[in-house]
Amino acid sequence: MNKTLQNVIVAALLVLVQVFLINNIQLRGLLNSFVAPSVYIVFVLLMPLGTSQVRLLLTAFALGLAVDMLTGTLGVNTAACVLVAFLRPTALKLLLTREEHDKDTRPSLYVLGWTQFLLYTLLLTFVFHLALCVLEVFNFYELFFTILRALVSAIASTLIVVIFELLFEEKDKRYR
Repeated sequence: MNKTLQNVIVAALLVLVQVFLINNIQLRGLLNSFVAPSVYIVFVLLMPLGTSQVRLLLTAFALGLAVDMLTGTLGVNTAACVLVAFLRPTALKLLLTREEHDKDTRPSLYVLGWTQFLLYTLLLTFVFHLALCVLEVFNFYELFFTILRALVSAIASTLIVVIFELLFEEKDKRYR
């Protein structure tokens, strides 16, 4: 199967899982307003290292727009997803210590190692959820609650990304 078609199918599946499964999980009481994990962000986080900034931003825009269109959230997911795509190269430069990775290498658990991968994922999912929460609330009246909600959602999203990595990533002996 063509790599581009395969990526489109994976992205579409992640958006559908987000919209029709994750967004409809009902947790009890206060937990429901606190935890709002996002699975589709994994596509942006795990794009190959050699992906151009323009392609990264356009992909993030398309993913966020698809979620916004299916949920009626008026650009909130698009803005947060594009912000993550914009900050991703900087986060990778800070965390990636080896320069010998080729452009097709993904920033996976096996490339970055556990500590760097968790830091990378948690940092970018926190930025995503913070932007999402601030844009949803659009005031600083409940700033502590907004930051706490973003942190809890980022931790839940990071757990989902790690599970995704453990289930679907092929282990390559060349990496840690």
